[in-house]
Amino acid sequence: MSTSVNGMISRRAFVAAASSLCLTGPWRAAAGAELLRKIPVGVQLWTLRRELADDMPGTLRQVSKIGYAGVELWFQKWPDPRELKNVLDDCGLKIASAHVNLKDMLEDFPRLCDYHRSIGNTTLVIPYIPDFAKLTPEGWRKTVDDVRLAARAGREEGFTVLYHNHDFEFTTRVDGIEVFDLIFGTIEEKLLGAEIDVFFVADVGRDPVAVLRRFDGRLKRVHLKERAKPGSPSKHTELGRGTIDWDAVCAAAAAAGTEWFLVEQDCEGRPALESIRISHEFLRDKGMA
Repeated sequence: MSTSVNGMISRRAFVAAASSLCLTGPWRAAAGAELLRKIPVGVQLWTLRRELADDMPGTLRQVSKIGYAGVELWFQKWPDPRELKNVLDDCGLKIASAHVNLKDMLEDFPRLCDYHRSIGNTTLVIPYIPDFAKLTPEGWRKTVDDVRLAARAGREEGFTVLYHNHDFEFTTRVDGIEVFDLIFGTIEEKLLGAEIDVFFVADVGRDPVAVLRRFDGRLKRVHLKERAKPGSPSKHTELGRGTIDWDAVCAAAAAAGTEWFLVEQDCEGRPALESIRISHEFLRDKGMA
């Protein structure tokens, strides 16, 4: 069975093993489970923003102790790159990717490149469009052009650049076109990959599995974030305690080629480290972590 050069399962291998082999019932399920185990599971560090502000090294050690393979970087104030790299190396945590501001990519790209090269990160994610609600149609068209410029600049410097969705890309239209389609439909696939946040897809009433399947070969990262059951005090909860069909979602993501699953939590009912521990146990019980 073929894998990618870094040991992670390739999309072609997943599809071949889980769909094209003449496997049925438990045999197909077993093949799919084995392939899902090849995809590493990390944490989006926005989840731990308070803990990181108090004790960055200690927080990352706890992430490693829980059993996560890596992290997607996010910091309100980015630490010294040598310190960050040393801590991650000491913890045995890999860098899956990093959320970086679109403005920084447009206005401060040489410094940003140097920083991420120095820590060994090769994947930059545009996580958000500031003040999106104030944008006119012309403002949206310029913003999409800016995303294209940032993605092209990143690719030219050897980075993979992704865009991370929220809900507003589905609920906002420009000349009758959803912003989600405007971004991914007009920016070339070779420039811009996808990081799909499953929670936001489900929260606007879309089928996450159908959306993931649209990005066959373009999907690089998936945010695993649970949507709470109706009547819950919050929209958010730990994986396996809500309404999303994670078996179907993870299988679709793997078939579309995702390289990392990234747990993100916004659960105010308990400490963030406890939330990510519960979610990791859920994935571990499914043989994924």
